[in-house]
Amino acid sequence: MTLKRSSTITVTRAATRTNDKARAQDILAKLVDTREALSKSNRRITDAILSEPHRFVELPIEELTTWLNVSAPTITRFARTIGCDGLKDLKLKIMGSVRVGIHYLEPMTPPASIEEVAERVSKRAQKTIDDVSHGIDLSQASRVVDLVSHCTTLYAFGGGGVSSWLIEEIQNRFFRLGIRVIPCCDHQMQFMLAATVDKQDLVLCCSLTGENSGLERAVSVAREYGATTVALAPSNSSLATAVDAVLAVDSPPDDDILSPSSMRYAYLIAIDIIAYSVAIARNDTGREKLRRLKQQLATSRDKPDVQPLCD
Repeated sequence: MTLKRSSTITVTRAATRTNDKARAQDILAKLVDTREALSKSNRRITDAILSEPHRFVELPIEELTTWLNVSAPTITRFARTIGCDGLKDLKLKIMGSVRVGIHYLEPMTPPASIEEVAERVSKRAQKTIDDVSHGIDLSQASRVVDLVSHCTTLYAFGGGGVSSWLIEEIQNRFFRLGIRVIPCCDHQMQFMLAATVDKQDLVLCCSLTGENSGLERAVSVAREYGATTVALAPSNSSLATAVDAVLAVDSPPDDDILSPSSMRYAYLIAIDIIAYSVAIARNDTGREKLRRLKQQLATSRDKPDVQPLCD
């Protein structure tokens, strides 16, 4: 009896994983890839789904046949042709894909000239910087400045496209102030580094979403060994609640899928506020390290005044 029950549970779990995988299928990508190989009527259904996915999902079969000018059996055969069990399964998969990628399907009007592009980019950057400057919690910023100023080693952890280079910017800002910085964007390495921290160390995490299980795992380990943990992340995110201190960076996402995210500026402003304040707090030490940098850079160039004073 025990063996039979165990076997049944195993089969059930395997079936559940299979169903989850099927629901996660990107059906829209499959439609785009297979469109040209489909029959004329199936291409008509495909084009309708890609142009108006919500309408396709919401309409009952009777109205779908009128809209698409095809029969109900044709729609059912179409669903099975592209790997679905039927119309219901097709609609479920469309809903799953649309939930993630609807902005990439909707038509948009891009800027008509390079001048419009420049204006749109600069205005978005200015708005983001203004929003962060007026919305940042300065008391929390002050706390983070104090933690960074007095840590022995600063571990900068991030993951993903933007966060991975933000941690390099953190290294660039703070090493010149005499702070030992170890940046890392590999989650397994973050986990191992977190296991080696000391109580005087600080783990600073960057995440544009604040929903990163790898970072949360590293934070948990670092806290277990006594290090202080800080996050630059959206307020009320999972990462924000997992650390000792959070400097919330809340900026609405861009609606233009073709434009680079202006949220980058929000995080850069937060980092610059901390870096400038830390430089002031570590005035003597910071000045000497900066002087050494400038000395070496100036003497290695034919034109010693080309380097910005602050870099």
